Amino acid sequence: MEIKDVVDAVASQIETKSKEFDSKVDSVKSDVDAKLQEKSVEIEKLKSDIIIVSNRADELDFLLSKAKSTNKFEKKTIGEHITDHIKNIGGGDEAKGVKEMELMLKSANGSFTIPINLKAVADMTTSGSLTGDPVVTYAANQAILPSQKLNFRDLIPSVFSATGTYAQFEETGGEGSISAQTEGSSKSQKDYDLTENKTSIPYIAGYVTFTKQLMKNLPFLNGTLTRMMLRDFYKAENASFFSTISSGAAGTTTTTATNDVEQVLELIANQGGANYNSSYGLVSYAQFARLQIATFGKGYYSGAGGVQVGPTSLNIGGMPVIPAAWVTDDKILIIDRDFVERVEAESLNVTFSYENGSNFIQNKVTARIECQEAINLMIGESCIYADLGNVA
Repeated sequence: MEIKDVVDAVASQIETKSKEFDSKVDSVKSDVDAKLQEKSVEIEKLKSDIIIVSNRADELDFLLSKAKSTNKFEKKTIGEHITDHIKNIGGGDEAKGVKEMELMLKSANGSFTIPINLKAVADMTTSGSLTGDPVVTYAANQAILPSQKLNFRDLIPSVFSATGTYAQFEETGGEGSISAQTEGSSKSQKDYDLTENKTSIPYIAGYVTFTKQLMKNLPFLNGTLTRMMLRDFYKAENASFFSTISSGAAGTTTTTATNDVEQVLELIANQGGANYNSSYGLVSYAQFARLQIATFGKGYYSGAGGVQVGPTSLNIGGMPVIPAAWVTDDKILIIDRDFVERVEAESLNVTFSYENGSNFIQNKVTARIECQEAINLMIGESCIYADLGNVA
């Protein structure tokens, strides 16, 4: 190949490469121009925003200066100042002022939302500021109705029966006598009659059924429910025992006195005359008060007339007088403790069960309280149940 051909070939390649380079340069230049144009637009918009912010700052400074000059700066919130300015733009019309401000902002190549809080500021209160229930503090104990102060079972002895029937032999009479012997004659003969008395021992019982949900919602339920059931059990027991003994009492009730204290003294004499003890006398609280009041006019200071009086105690003729809520008013029940007993076949118990009836499928619980017991009044004449005559 000749030198000329070689030179022409090289020149052609250089020209081709030059055109490719020029094309790439034009492309890069075009991209740079486009980027510069975008930045230019952003710069112009930023300048416009700066002017708007500057104008707003000038207006706010003017408002603050005006407020300070009129001594009203401390009396207005920022929201109130902005609201006043919007009204000024609208010529006193707030709605028109808002529209005018929106047009001004849009004409500045932007948009702006003005949050205006027109809600009046007020003191916080429970009803105005709280949704839901306030925090509650619950007492550790529950206020339940009171128990009777004295239970009948506390005053009498208790015995145990292995079965549900309790039998006792009572002396019911006899013939003959025991007497002084005449010298050389036969001694007198005596025989005794004994009668078997049987007592069928019932249950004093009751139950309460409640849901498991209630038990979970009231964590104290088991303990408190037990206390309430015991309270009501003793009330039922006291009423049952009092009814049995008062209806079976057969001691002499004859008296001639009209004063309550004197009547009690005569009843104690009747008891002693029948060879029984007056272990204690049971009265209502109202009757107990009447007996104490009766001592005022008689001068029954301590020891006088066989009566001893204390703030909460009363002793007549050596017999303690005990008030109880379960005794009928205007009555007195005088007991010889040696002839009254409580027979127990099954002790007092409280039981919770999930298996009673349909409890298992209904998520219920049954609480049962019961005691198998009875009162054994051995001899009716050992007790006196008398009317003191002050209440019809």
